Amino acid sequence: MQDMIDTLIKYGYIVLFFYSLGGGMVGILAAGVLSSQGKMDLSLCIILAFIGNTLGSTLLFILGKYYKKDIMPYFKKHRRKLALAMMKIKQYGTFLLIGQKFIYGLKTFIPIAAGIAKYNFTKFLALNTLASLIWAFTLGLIAYIFGHIIETIFDKISSYAYITPLFLLLLAGMIWFYLSRFSKK
Repeated sequence: MQDMIDTLIKYGYIVLFFYSLGGGMVGILAAGVLSSQGKMDLSLCIILAFIGNTLGSTLLFILGKYYKKDIMPYFKKHRRKLALAMMKIKQYGTFLLIGQKFIYGLKTFIPIAAGIAKYNFTKFLALNTLASLIWAFTLGLIAYIFGHIIETIFDKISSYAYITPLFLLLLAGMIWFYLSRFSKK
């Protein structure tokens, strides 16, 4: 465990940037917790997550806008989600583009759907930049503030080896229940 933490601290900024290209919610949260322990710099983490997330979402938008025919075969199983995302963009536009950063599973589809729906690039770029800034700052700061509490909880859990598998099973069960309940056609 300590080796993994040392590696994360050594290469953490690079990993955080590349992880933020694809969403990176867990990455910024982990960086915030490590920042609260003095192992990483919170400001640099927030800036890297912001830049990575902005760049990643913008690239997804460009893929949807200019390479629709090339990427559609990869989304064959997700056509319904993509169509729903396009409808929601037309209905809610600004609010959806800002709020999608905080909703797991939509972070990939919404920028692609916005590109396919021929959303204005300048408006998307401005909203995406604002949303990425809010996202990185909020999650980084929350993880930093609650970092000591999270560290205390993990220290207590690590002293009871049997709790970790039970916790992971409970977490997997909750995720399965959520996905099966809310992703029905």
